[in-house]
Amino acid sequence: MGAYILHSHALFWFVGIVVFFLTVIFINNGKAKASKILQMVLRLMYVLLLVTGIWLIVLNGFYWSAVVKGLLAIWLIFVMEFISNRMAKGSLSGKGKAIFWIQFIVAFVLVLYFGYVVTG
Repeated sequence: MGAYILHSHALFWFVGIVVFFLTVIFINNGKAKASKILQMVLRLMYVLLLVTGIWLIVLNGFYWSAVVKGLLAIWLIFVMEFISNRMAKGSLSGKGKAIFWIQFIVAFVLVLYFGYVVTG
C-alpha cells in the first residue's frame, strides 16, 4: 500500500510542476482563460499532494526527515501559488520576481534532496 501512495505522490509532484510551468507560460503569453483553468488544476494538485504527503508521513511514523520534507513541500507549494497568482495579477516584477524564483529553486532542490536522498 505504501508503494502505491509513494508513486502517486511522485506522480502528483511531476504533474504539479509541469502544470505550474504551463501556467506561467500561458500567463506570459496573455492567455487568461487557459491560465485560469490551469491554476485550478494546479490547486487540485496541491490538495492531492498534501493528502498523499500526510499519508506518507503517517506511514513513516512521523520520522523527522519526512516531517522536514513535508514542511519544505508546503513552502514550495506556497511559492508556486504566490508566483502564479501574482503573475496573473501583473503585480510580480523586478526584485520581488527574482526573490520568489530563487525561493522556488531553493525549495524545489531541498524537497528533491529530502525526498530522494535523506528520506529515500
